[in-house]
Amino acid sequence: KKFHLRHVGQLDHRLTTLAMGGLVSSSVPCDAVLWDLDGTLIDTSSASMITLQQLIVELGGKLELSTLVPIVEQSAAISTGQKATKSSKEHWAQQVLRVTGLEAKLTPAALVKKWEDRMIKKRADIQLMPGAMEVVSHLHNLGIPQAIATMSNSRSVAIKQRAHPEIFDLMDVVVTSDDPDVRNRKPAPDCWLTAAQRLKKKCTRCVVVEDSPEGMRSGFAAGARVVGVPAAWTSPEKIGRGVKVDYMLQRGLLDFPFKQFGLPPLPPQLTKK
Repeated sequence: KKFHLRHVGQLDHRLTTLAMGGLVSSSVPCDAVLWDLDGTLIDTSSASMITLQQLIVELGGKLELSTLVPIVEQSAAISTGQKATKSSKEHWAQQVLRVTGLEAKLTPAALVKKWEDRMIKKRADIQLMPGAMEVVSHLHNLGIPQAIATMSNSRSVAIKQRAHPEIFDLMDVVVTSDDPDVRNRKPAPDCWLTAAQRLKKKCTRCVVVEDSPEGMRSGFAAGARVVGVPAAWTSPEKIGRGVKVDYMLQRGLLDFPFKQFGLPPLPPQLTKK
């Protein structure tokens, strides 16, 4: 199944492309907020990188983040549109083993298994992203429907939900990568369209909050307005030419542009955290 950035022409009337940190005014109310999970609401991204670094050291190698991030990015791009994540994970594992000189010690599949086992044990200790609870609670108090649309599978999400029921309890819908209606992974728009449909909202009247370039592209492809969360792997070049991000947060989630989406802002005391 192919997907296209089919809303590009339709979006030109409602926003203008700006550089990172730019703001776009919106004339369409926010009917719902659709959240990415990893790296947006919970801090799994840095934990994943650190866990892999530690594992490589124990195996006798060395891996800097400056080397690891491009490898993971490239693998994510290769897996675009694939239902399964196995090929993507084994691709980055193969590259990691190559650059660290550990190819003779174990296979890519074995490295992925070791990393996944450690991440499962750590997921209960992974923290919420700064500002996540405040922003989600504020939206909930305003009566704005919210959903999570993630490329984590249902087993992984269940572990994260047990660790942070306080954030999941405020969600009306949770869409995972193994959902039968999600035929293609981000940057395809399937997950956002599915979440909006289950909320009974039009995606063009929803706000997508994402930290990854693939996620921002998928939100744009779905016709939603996109709020970008700062991350090491996010830049205008990586997001892609022609993709419009309505607002790129500068410090984190507490900068969420409520007013620009026609919503009351956070109480001042919370924005100073």
